[in-house]
Amino acid sequence: MEFKKTPRKIGMIFPGQGSQILGMGKDIYDRERTVQEYFEQASSCADQNFVRLCFASSENELRETVNAQTSIFLVSASLQALLKDKYGIVPDVVGGHSSGEYAAIFAAGGMNFVDALYLLKKRSMFMEEATLQYPGSMIAVIGMTHDALSTICQKYDEPTDIQRVAEIVNYNAPEQLVVSGTHAELDCVANDVRAAGGKVIPLNVAGAFHSRLMQEAEKLFAMYMVKVDFKDLTVPLVNNIEGRIVTTNQEIKESLVKQMSSHVLWWPSMQHFKDCDVIIEVGPSSKLSKALKRAWPDKEIYSFTNQAELEMIVERFGKQVEKTELAIDLEVEKQDKIEAKEAKEQEVKEQQELAG
Repeated sequence: MEFKKTPRKIGMIFPGQGSQILGMGKDIYDRERTVQEYFEQASSCADQNFVRLCFASSENELRETVNAQTSIFLVSASLQALLKDKYGIVPDVVGGHSSGEYAAIFAAGGMNFVDALYLLKKRSMFMEEATLQYPGSMIAVIGMTHDALSTICQKYDEPTDIQRVAEIVNYNAPEQLVVSGTHAELDCVANDVRAAGGKVIPLNVAGAFHSRLMQEAEKLFAMYMVKVDFKDLTVPLVNNIEGRIVTTNQEIKESLVKQMSSHVLWWPSMQHFKDCDVIIEVGPSSKLSKALKRAWPDKEIYSFTNQAELEMIVERFGKQVEKTELAIDLEVEKQDKIEAKEAKEQEVKEQQELAG
């Protein structure tokens, strides 16, 4: 396979809530001690068995706000650490979608792993409490302009009320938007969108995130910022709430707090990645990278969710994936199973022949 010259600028992006999937990261976990160590550290710090949660729980349990946000961060952070520590692949600019911003800040040196996990657990706990007090959800809308969708939302949203909420909160692409709000209003918006020829996809989240229904949770969360030692970034971050480059610890704090009830300006943020030679989505999902690839078909864009994608990325940088003892053991085990299956099939065949 032929590749372009060594990239001068690397962008890394990290997915947020809704990207969780049972079994995420398992084939990398099975092969890499580095990833296993992050799982062990997270399980100890958060008093949660993340191996069971990520690999052997249920989709419903993993979907719970606290579980989803902390698990996605763990998988994203550990995969990024593997790229950095083992293969020397580091970003020149980072961005994270919603809660994915925590993994981006970790990758940029803005806070350590334990502090990021601590804040995410607090953030998600307050958000989960808000979802119980103010029930709601989110829908993705595809194939409709912002102006057209805004006209629909204005019919059902009452800006001074928390009982009738329908806000456009995520700007993922020119015609890929997300609406957050109360259930009845979202149903109305969805019906109007379909009637107008748009596509509606309910999101795998537990509440009306990034809307005004999260304002109370945001105030509670802000009090915990003083407990974390934020540092100026070694790599610039494009923040969600403004879609601009930030580098100082104060800017990070403000971004993380305001992010809870503010809109995610993802598509404007991605304009800062246009001059990157390579963009890598790191985490359990490839949705962000696929969307970028549709928008920029000529750009080198990768996702890193599994072993096969790791091999492709490492090869792109002129290196080879190192086989660990764990990986070798997996290959031996796989070969043993194949041979046992073949032996069983041969035995059955011989018995059938004897039976005539």
